Parts: sequence; structure tokens; C-alpha cells
Amino acid sequence: MVENSRQALVGAIGGTYISLAIGDIDELAVSNFALLNSANFKSPMEAIARYLKSVPRCPDKVGLSIAGQVEGDTATMNHLPWRFDWNDIRAVTGARHVAFVNEVEALALAVPRMSAYDLIPIGKGEPRLHGTRLAISAGTGLGSAALLWTGEKSTAMSGNSALASLPPIAEGEFDIGAALGAHGPVPVGQVLTGKGLVALYAALGKSKGQDTAPLTPEQITKAGLSGEDEIASATLELMSKWLGRFAGDLALHFGASGGVYLAGGMPSNMPIVLQSGGFRAAFEGTGERQALLEHVPVHVLKTGADAGMRGAAVALANSLPVRGPGFRRLSA
Repeated sequence: MVENSRQALVGAIGGTYISLAIGDIDELAVSNFALLNSANFKSPMEAIARYLKSVPRCPDKVGLSIAGQVEGDTATMNHLPWRFDWNDIRAVTGARHVAFVNEVEALALAVPRMSAYDLIPIGKGEPRLHGTRLAISAGTGLGSAALLWTGEKSTAMSGNSALASLPPIAEGEFDIGAALGAHGPVPVGQVLTGKGLVALYAALGKSKGQDTAPLTPEQITKAGLSGEDEIASATLELMSKWLGRFAGDLALHFGASGGVYLAGGMPSNMPIVLQSGGFRAAFEGTGERQALLEHVPVHVLKTGADAGMRGAAVALANSLPVRGPGFRRLSA
């Protein structure tokens, strides 16, 4: 493989799953895709080593989306006791160039390259050209990132939105803060996640005098979508509204006229609930808020969109030095 090859090992290192593939960082096409369970490995390097046994050769470039903090050449996972750096990845791959990107920033970078097939619309709206795009991931954890147009390229920026307070509960709605025994504001990251879904399901059941079974987020979602479990259905409806308010608040903060994109296990597994109207009503609100948000498009990314890997490929491409007229950055 020649040095200027645009192929790379790309992947998304998550708290639950690790996805890896050989990708073309110009076309964002992937081959030799593999999905691994994070719990089966002691480190991402161990997972990569196992994956590399299934491919003829590892390219000399590696781009990884990380479900955690990225500081320079070092990554620290949020939900696993893993901390590693570029040299750790080089040791197992032999790669000359390595790039890390936070998972929600990777999601934001991938958004402009999503096709209509990858997206499920939630209501109507038209994105403004070069308008700020907002990406929200709600799954094992909660995170968000904005994709800002600088006039020459787009730049992803993330923060710590999971620590923000859950938007106020509407009159007559179930009070999750009281159910959790919270004293003061409830961090939204404790609610709009898989663990939050489980906690809400149990609390709703208790409020109705029912002892709910200890179900997983996937089981609650399945039971709620099928209509076989009224508590599960009510749980999904409430989550839809709360996610809508939170997404609307962030859209206002960032001026997300380019659209809002929802990813992660929660929204990706219940688009029908999000399309039922409660999400959009909570997202838009009323008065001046509605006037600002009613034309903002919202989409759910399908689970097979591979946004993390695509974003990792974009981040990797943008980190490479310009070497001539054949090179093109992927941040616009």
C-alpha cells in the first residue's frame, strides 16, 4: 500500500460497542466492517488486534471516534476504565498517522455527508445554507456538538451538555426529580440515557402501584412500541417530550438553523414515537420560541448510518497535511 493511499482503519470506540472498518477517507466508503462488544476486551488495542487478524493489511492511517474525552494525543473513555494514546494505537497497528475525535464531534462532522437514506425526518423544516447544525447523541451517555461554518470550513465544537439541568417539567407531567429523590435540579444526563429510561420506567410503575420487571432499555423500548406494556409506552412518550425540550433549548443556544440531528440508541430505536407529535411540540414550544424553531428541521440518524466512523474519517482527513492539488479536506 503506497504512502499516499487514502485508505485508513476507522472506528468508533464506544462504551457498549466498538465498530471498526477499512475506509476510504475521501469517499467515506467502508469495507470489512465489524461490530464488537466492548465488554469482551480489556482495551481498545486488544479489540483492534483481534480485528486486524481478519483483514489482509492495516493501512498506515487510523482515525477513531471516542466515547470520552480527547485531549491532544490522549483519549479517556467516559464509561469504561480505558485511557490510551496515539502511541498505544501505533503499537498495535503500525500506523504512521493517528487521529482521535470525541464521538459527538465526530457525529457533527459526519452530518453533512449523510444521505436521505440515513435520516428519518421528525416534522418539517428546511435547513439554512451554512447554518449551524446541532448533533445530539442519547444512548449509553448524553452528548451534543455544534457544527459551525467559519466562512471557509466547518468546525465541530462540543461541551458538557449532560451536566445541564433537565428542562422544567410541564404542569401535570410526571416529576422525575421527585421520583429519583433529587434535591435541586436534575442533570439531563441522568435522564436522557439508557439508565434514565430504566429509572423512569421503574418510577412510573411505582407511581401507579405496579411492580415493573427489571427490563433493559431495549426491552422497555420494544414493549412500549408494541403497546403490550402501558408503563413502557408512557415512558417512551415522556422521554420523547423531554428530549424535545432539551433539543429545542440547545437549538436556541446555538442558533441551529442548519438543523438538529439525533443519534444514539434512544432516538434511533424509537423514531415512530418521536414522529407522533409530542417531541416536535415540546421542541418548538410556543410564542417567540415557536417562531424561531418551527422551521428548523430535525432528523434521526438510523442505526446503520455509521456516523461515528464517518466522522472519524473526516477528522482524520482534516488532520493530514496538505500535500498537493490532489488533496481535499472534508470539513466544508
